[in-house]
Amino acid sequence: MRSKIWIRLLCLTLCLSVLLSCVSALGETTKVATYMLRLREKPSTSAKVLDAYPRGTRVTILKKGSEWTKVQVHSKTGYMMTSMLAYGKYKTKAQREEIATAATTKKTATVAAGDTAYIIKGTWLNLREEANSNCAVIASFRGGTPVTVIRKGRYWSFVEVKGLQGYMYNEYLTSEKP
Repeated sequence: MRSKIWIRLLCLTLCLSVLLSCVSALGETTKVATYMLRLREKPSTSAKVLDAYPRGTRVTILKKGSEWTKVQVHSKTGYMMTSMLAYGKYKTKAQREEIATAATTKKTATVAAGDTAYIIKGTWLNLREEANSNCAVIASFRGGTPVTVIRKGRYWSFVEVKGLQGYMYNEYLTSEKP
């Protein structure tokens, strides 16, 4: 009789520990760390876009992955790129805050036509056919890549990168060499 009670208590303890770890993982939140982050139906850049959220939007983590994280934002569930969330690859609080405020601390105002700009560190930036985020992507470039500004606009600049010309969003360009 005592052995049955002991086994039941052990099973109950194990079940509770598993449930508690699941509950704590589901309650974890983070923030969008980039200008606008797309929520996708599947973990792929070619998957259907469900919505897009601005920097600072709080998301609930359902399953954290190295490249994609399954999240819930308000009533929608989908996938966001892990590196674009505040916890991405930044371990300390200072590093998380740095990526979340990178766009507000960089010096884009000094970049003018004919200047060399750089894609801000910690991001990938798309070179687009037109000055809007819904048009075709020509290529994507890693943070730190030099960019020649041909014509600077208020939000988008017409640039040349590695022999390709197109538009890049100014918020991700800086005059400071990495």
